This record gives sequence, structure tokens and C-alpha cells, in this order.
Amino acid sequence: MPAGEDSSLHTGVVGRSSECAGSVQERVIAIYETHRENIYRFLVGHGLESAAAQEVTQDVFVDLFVALEKGVHVSSEEGWLYTVAGRAAVDYWRRERRPFWVEFDLNADPTADLASAEPSPEAQAGYRERLRRLADGLAKLPKGQRLCIQLRMQGLRYREIAKLLGVSTSTAAEWLVSGVDRLRGES
Repeated sequence: MPAGEDSSLHTGVVGRSSECAGSVQERVIAIYETHRENIYRFLVGHGLESAAAQEVTQDVFVDLFVALEKGVHVSSEEGWLYTVAGRAAVDYWRRERRPFWVEFDLNADPTADLASAEPSPEAQAGYRERLRRLADGLAKLPKGQRLCIQLRMQGLRYREIAKLLGVSTSTAAEWLVSGVDRLRGES
């Protein structure tokens, strides 16, 4: 089942006529122009390199086009895009199994590591394991909690998350706290 066809993301499938094909294309182009940058940044924020994030961004919009062509009713295009992009990022990391490495040590001498920019094999293995556990933990979370965490990581505020998900701000905050608590329990 393609990423955009999850039954929880739409309310039904409506028959499409060939006359509407142009309007679907125009609609997707308008949505693309509006949301492309944010979806790209969302994917980069999930650790994808620029080229991979661009490719996955395009795939997300292709999935949207295919879904709309099939007559899938998408009640919130932005929410749909972030949901599919989040799944695509997790899928990407499962396929690649390459870590996105960011390490901050405020007490370290910044010139000490100039000999090798690569972290030690032990550190890489530990990071890959933490990343795998995080991806597995995110995949196990209920949809609302997972989306709240992904959108918050993107920098959205509780109010914006609540609006995208169609819930109250307090519900979005509760889902976020519950999801983070569950992830902490998994590690």
C-alpha cells in the first residue's frame, strides 16, 4: 500500500473523471509550491542529506498526486504531507542504516579532533543503535503521538501542531509528553 493510502489519512475514495485530471495536477502544483520548502526542511531535520531530502520530498508529492488522482479525499493536505514525509524518513533510515552524526561536547578542545572528523567505531555503533531504537520506538507510537513529536522536531509550536492534527492545544501537548515519555521508556 503506497504511503498516501493509509485509511486513517482520508475519509473515502471518490470516482474521478478524466476532466478533473488537469485540476488535480494544478492543485498538486499549488500545494507543491506552498509546502515544498517546509517538507524538505522537515526531512533534513530528520537527518536526510540534501540530495536524499530532495528526492524524498518529490516522492511525497508524487504520492499526493497519485492519491488525489485515485480520488482519495485529503482533508488536510499539510497534515497528509507531514505524515507521509515522516514515514518516508523512517523508511529511508531503515533502508540506509547510515547514522546522521551530530555530537556536541562543550568541554572538549575544538582542535583536538582535527586529525579525524569521523567518530570512533564504538561511538558510531552506539549512535546507530540509539537511532535504530528511536526509529523503532517512533514506529510503535500511536499516530497522534508520533506526529506530534515529528512536528515539534520540525519546530512547530503546540498551537500549530494542534491545528494541523485537528485537536485542542492541550491534547497535542498531552500527546507530545506521552510520546516522549514512551520513547524514554523504550531506551
